[in-house]
Amino acid sequence: MSEQGWDRALWKDAGVLDGAISGPPRSFVTGGGTRLRVEYRVTGEGVAELNYTPTGQEGEEEVGVDEPRLPWSMEVFMPGPIAIPVLGVTLGEDGGRAELVVLVDGRESARVTVTGRSAIGICVADPFP
Repeated sequence: MSEQGWDRALWKDAGVLDGAISGPPRSFVTGGGTRLRVEYRVTGEGVAELNYTPTGQEGEEEVGVDEPRLPWSMEVFMPGPIAIPVLGVTLGEDGGRAELVVLVDGRESARVTVTGRSAIGICVADPFP
């Protein structure tokens, strides 16, 4: 189960597992349940706009950033298995190239490269890569 990151969430006292699992924990337990650390990254040039989901909830409004300074990154925390991390970019009319990466608890979950004029790239990550 530790491959899916659920191991710590199954214990009332997740600290009992400290030292029993190799590597850093993939998620942590709070009063509200399991939460995932999601990091969005965008590198490249010519990005006119980017959008990301701040909590990964279904139906939530995306946060938009116009003409972001690259490289760009943002870290957010999302509720465990129901999270849907989404990162998108729109390149400018003059074209460009961008690489989108989504990390979940420090591990790469999704990567997309987009090139061209007014091109759109969308990166949807698996919350448990």
